[in-house]
Amino acid sequence: MPVTGSDSPLEPDLLALQVYDEPVLVAPGNGARLASIVVVEIKRPMRNDAAPGPEKDPVSQALRYLKQVRDGKVMTASGRPILGAEDIPGFCYVIADLTPTVRERCMEANLRLTPDRRGFFGYNDNFKAYVEVISFDRFLEMAHWRNHAFFDRLGLPVN
Repeated sequence: MPVTGSDSPLEPDLLALQVYDEPVLVAPGNGARLASIVVVEIKRPMRNDAAPGPEKDPVSQALRYLKQVRDGKVMTASGRPILGAEDIPGFCYVIADLTPTVRERCMEANLRLTPDRRGFFGYNDNFKAYVEVISFDRFLEMAHWRNHAFFDRLGLPVN
C-alpha cells in the first residue's frame, strides 16, 4: 500500500480514516484528529475456507488492520505515522458469503446473528471496535435500495 507505507502483503481492501476537518491521507500537516477508523474486508464469493488465524479468518484480518493503524504502523500521505488513534472508534466490516466456515468464524468471534439472518454483528472490547459481517446478497440488496430513488430520478432502469 504505497499511500500508507506498508510493505505487508496482507492489507485491507478499504481503509477509511475519517477526520473532523480534512481527510488524513491527503491532509497537509500532521495535526488532523481522527473521528473514526473504518476497515472493510471483502472476500471472494462462496469462499468456504475460513479458518482460525490471521491468513484465513476475515474477522481477525479486519481487526488486525485496525490494530496496525492504532499502533502507528500506517502512514499519512506525507509519510508520517498516524498517532493518537488508540481510543478512536473503530468499525470493521467484512463483506462475504455466509458459508459454513465464515459462519463458524463469526460464532467464534462472539458475533450475533442479525435478525434477518444475513449477517453477524458485535462489539469487540479488546479492540474497541464494532464488527459487522454482511452477506454479499444483503450488501447488494442494500446498495440497490439505497440508490433506487437516484437511478429512478435519472430515468435509468431499476430492477
